[in-house]
Amino acid sequence: MDQTIFKEEQQHLTQVYQRLLAIRADLEKKIEQLNSSASDEKNDIRDNLRFDFADTETTMETYGEIEVWNRYIDKYNVESEALTDKLRRVDLLLKAPYFARVRLQFDPDEEPEDYYIGNAAISENGYDQMIIDWRSPIAETYYNQENGHTSYEVEGKRIPVDLLLRRQFDLEKDQLHYYFDSQIAIEDPLLLQSLSRQKSDKMTAITVTIQKEQNAVIRHPDVPVLLVNGIAGSGKTSVLLQRIAYLFYRKRKTLRPDQVYLITLNPVFRRYIDNVLPDLGESNPNTMTWDEFLDGEGIPQRSGDYRDTKAENLEKIDAVLPTLRPRKEDFLGISQKGTPILSAGDVLQVVQQYPNIPMGVRLIQVVMDELEERAKAVIRKREDNAARSGALSDEDSAKALQDSDTAQENRMTNENGGAFKAIHDCSWVNISEIGKRILGDARISDGEWFYLKMALTGECDRNAQYVMIDEVQDYTKAQLMVFMRYFPNAKFMLLGDEFQAVREGTVSFVQIHALFDAAGRKVTELPLMTSYRSSPEITALFTALLPAERRGETRSVQRPGLAPVIQTFTEDERYADALRSAVQDTGKEGITAVICANKKSLARIKKLLGEDCPTVVHTDEHLPKRGVIAMELTLAKGLEFDRVVIPDADDQHYPDQLLSAHRLYTAMSRATQELTVLARGTMTPLITGKDRG
Repeated sequence: MDQTIFKEEQQHLTQVYQRLLAIRADLEKKIEQLNSSASDEKNDIRDNLRFDFADTETTMETYGEIEVWNRYIDKYNVESEALTDKLRRVDLLLKAPYFARVRLQFDPDEEPEDYYIGNAAISENGYDQMIIDWRSPIAETYYNQENGHTSYEVEGKRIPVDLLLRRQFDLEKDQLHYYFDSQIAIEDPLLLQSLSRQKSDKMTAITVTIQKEQNAVIRHPDVPVLLVNGIAGSGKTSVLLQRIAYLFYRKRKTLRPDQVYLITLNPVFRRYIDNVLPDLGESNPNTMTWDEFLDGEGIPQRSGDYRDTKAENLEKIDAVLPTLRPRKEDFLGISQKGTPILSAGDVLQVVQQYPNIPMGVRLIQVVMDELEERAKAVIRKREDNAARSGALSDEDSAKALQDSDTAQENRMTNENGGAFKAIHDCSWVNISEIGKRILGDARISDGEWFYLKMALTGECDRNAQYVMIDEVQDYTKAQLMVFMRYFPNAKFMLLGDEFQAVREGTVSFVQIHALFDAAGRKVTELPLMTSYRSSPEITALFTALLPAERRGETRSVQRPGLAPVIQTFTEDERYADALRSAVQDTGKEGITAVICANKKSLARIKKLLGEDCPTVVHTDEHLPKRGVIAMELTLAKGLEFDRVVIPDADDQHYPDQLLSAHRLYTAMSRATQELTVLARGTMTPLITGKDRG
C-alpha cells in the first residue's frame, strides 16, 4: 500500500466527512426553521380562519380560504419530507461515507473523472454528486470488475467508458484503515476479509463485496418471473435483499414498501435479515411466512400444513367451479347482531335470477349488489312497520321524517354495518360447503379454501408489484398457485437451490418453469455457482453430493481452513463423549449450531446430553450473538454459522436417497469454518464415498 496515496485518500476522506457534518448542521437548522415557520402559520390559521356558511357566497369564500391554507400545509409537508430524507442519507453516510472509487475516461480528449461510491448519494448543490449511490447506473462500472473498456446502462442506452482505476476502501467514519486497487473479484482482499469475519446473529449488507455474477441478478431488467438457481453459500439471500434495495432506488417515485412482499420459510430467518434494508436506507417490505399469509385471510379454523393443499385439487376447482349448479347449502344467511336480515333461501333466490352466469367472480359481484338493495329494503320495511306500530320514539320518528333520502341511507348503513360488511365480505358464500362438493371430500385444506374463495370472490392484492420467495425449492406447486392467484399483477423473484429441497412433495425447477409459462409469465433463470460461505474443505464435502455436471461448475473463494471431522461410533459412551466435546462452549467468537435431522432426533440429543445440551432454538426466537445452539434442520434453512455439528449422520436419518442427500447437503453447507459430522452406528453411505454423479 503506497503511503503517499494513503495520505491523499485520508485527506480526501477527512474533507468529505467535514462537508457531511456541515451539510448535517445546515439541514438541522433548516428543519428547525421550517418547523418554527409551520407553527407560526398554524397559529395564524387558528386565529384568522373563520368558518362561515351563512349563504352560498360566504360558503365559497370559506372553502377558498381553506384551500389556500391546505396548499400552505402541503408545501411545508413536501419541504419537511425532502429535508428529512436528505438528513437520513447524511446520517447513513457519516457511518462510512463511501467504500469505493472509480476513475472513468469518457472521451480520450477529456480529463478522466473520479466517482466515490457509497450506500447513498449526496450533493451540496443539488447536481454535482459528492458521493454516488451504489445503485446508480454509473456504479455498474465498479461491479463489472474489469479494468479497461466497460460500460453502464442509462434508460436502456449503453454508455461506453474506460475504467482506469477501481479502488476499494476499508474505512469507518473519518478514519481510513487501508485501501487497495483491484479488478478481479476472487482476489479482492476486502471480500476475503469480510468473509473471514465471525458471523453474528444478524445478516449484514456489504455492498462493496457484491460480485459480478451477483450484480447481474441485482441489476437484471424487470421480467415477469426471475428464477435464481444458486448453490449453497452463493449469496442468494443477500442478492435478494440488494435487489429489493435496487428496485426501491430505481422506482423511488412509484414503488412503496407495502407493494413488495417477501415470503420466507420461518420467523427466525425474518429476524436474521430485518436490519439489512434499513442499513441501506430503505424500509423493510411486507415479510411473512406461508402460515402468516393464510392467517391474515380469515380462514376458519386454521389447521393442517403446506402438504395438505394439492395442486390437482386447485386445478379441479378451476375446472369444476364454472359448471356447478348452486344449491341452498352453498350459501349462508345475513344478519345484524344476531337479527336475521336475509336467509340462505333469500340468497339462493337472488342467485337463481342469473342462471346464465356461471359460478365465479362475475356472479358473486352481481349477486352482492342485489343483496345490498334487498337488505336495505328489508331494513326500511322494518323501520316503517316500527314507526306505524309506535315502536319508535317520537324523536326517532320525527328524525326519520326529516332525513333526506341520502341521509336515511347513510344512517341505515351505519346502524346496520355488520350486515352490510357481511355482504361486501361475501360471508354469505359457504366456501367450505362448495369446496367439499367440488373435491368430493369431507374436509378441504386451508390453501384450498382460500384458493376457492379467490376463484369465487376475486379477492386478491392488485396493488402488489413484486413478490420475492426465498428458498422456493421448499414450497409446493400448490403454494405457488395460491401466490400467483393472490398477486395477479406482481412480478415474481424466486430464489433457491433445487438440491436444498428438504421436504417431500415440493416443487421442482422444471415444474416452476411449466407452471408460470402456462400462465403466460415467462421465466428467466440465472445461476449463482460460487460459494462465498464455506471453506474449500467444507464446500468440497457438501458439493460431493451434487450430480457430477453440477459439481464441476461450483467453486469456493474462501481461504483454506480446517478439514471436516467425520467420526463413527459403535459404543454409546464414546459417542456421547464425542458429542459433548463437539458442543462444548470453548469461548470462541460466533455461533456453534447443532443441526438435527428432525424433532425426534433433537429430542434424543437433548435427552442424551442432559444439562450439557445447548439452548434449543424454536420458531420465533432471536439467535444469540455467540455460544452453542441446537435446532431442527428446517429452521436452519437460509442461515449460516461459524461451526456446525451434525450429530445424527447415520444411515437411518440419512439413508441413500435423493431427499436425504438434499437434507445432508443443506445441513453441512450451513458451516463456514468448522464442520463436525458424527454417527452412532453406521455412517450414512452419502458420505462414505458413494458417487452421486
